[in-house]
Amino acid sequence: MVKMFSDGIGAPFLPLAALIAAIIIPSDGHTDIVGRYGGEFMATGGGARAVALGGAYTAVAGDAWALFWNPSGLVRVERSEVGLMHSERFAGVVDYSSAVYAAPRPDGSVWSAGLIRLGVNGIPFTRLEGPGPLSNQNRVEVDRYVNSGDYVLFVGKAERFGRWRWGVAPKLIFKHIGDSHRAYGLGVDVGAGGRPVKWLPIEAGIAVRDLLGTVLAWEQTGRKEIIPSTLRTGLAALIDLPPLEARLTAAADLSYRFEVFGGSDAAALHLGAEYLVRQTVALRVGSDDGGLTIGGGLELLPVGIDYAYIEHDDLGDTHRVSINARWGK
Repeated sequence: MVKMFSDGIGAPFLPLAALIAAIIIPSDGHTDIVGRYGGEFMATGGGARAVALGGAYTAVAGDAWALFWNPSGLVRVERSEVGLMHSERFAGVVDYSSAVYAAPRPDGSVWSAGLIRLGVNGIPFTRLEGPGPLSNQNRVEVDRYVNSGDYVLFVGKAERFGRWRWGVAPKLIFKHIGDSHRAYGLGVDVGAGGRPVKWLPIEAGIAVRDLLGTVLAWEQTGRKEIIPSTLRTGLAALIDLPPLEARLTAAADLSYRFEVFGGSDAAALHLGAEYLVRQTVALRVGSDDGGLTIGGGLELLPVGIDYAYIEHDDLGDTHRVSINARWGK
């Protein structure tokens, strides 16, 4: 192996090897911290439909966006599908975009890949005008402006097991603040779902984000930031209304964030309802832990367009638009 790397054959794998070593090799307790918000940018996944339903998507997920919510839902994808999404948060300060692809295989499994990016531009770094303490004569000034970006690349697989389904989604995380601070991490999300009672139109789902915790290793400082797991469970009732040529979906999710284990804000309730007419026009409303969400969708095969609005009391509202395209048998 030493000769392989010295000959340059293994050079492309050196960054990955270094990352794995940084995560596996223990460090002293002074550099490991629980990152309460380290994985927050992944919390709202991708796709506007899920957001319009208040995040109550663990049991509902059945399109390519399931990769980010409950990877077991990928098994419902029947044709090759690609999705693109963009949203601006907090009055345009934060750009949030994602892309996903899913493809059924002849053996009945579904493979998927997806990317999420969150970016903040123009972050001011400050300094004092001169040496010495802060004073009226030595004020704070802006030294420079930098950009930050959080990226996560998913690769997922889902299969059926009887009337149940399961899925797994390993992920690679990269973060940067300007050019001077970079972090890397490896993690995995898992999920399962199905219909507990065959003759009842009720779906159940469970998903664990960052199974066993995800470690972010900061390249410059050697600090390790641990992203604890988040557990999501969900139920969804699918009610067909033949006289109206419509379907009503009512969903509820309960999420639990282990980074605030025992805290009053550890658990969150997500509720959502969708009214779909002729498999074409959808109206949606939800509650994301008390915050209002609304949206709609239009299915014009082979393209579908979804929109979601999220209410924020203090930081401005969020608008999210996603487009899905499907092809093949």
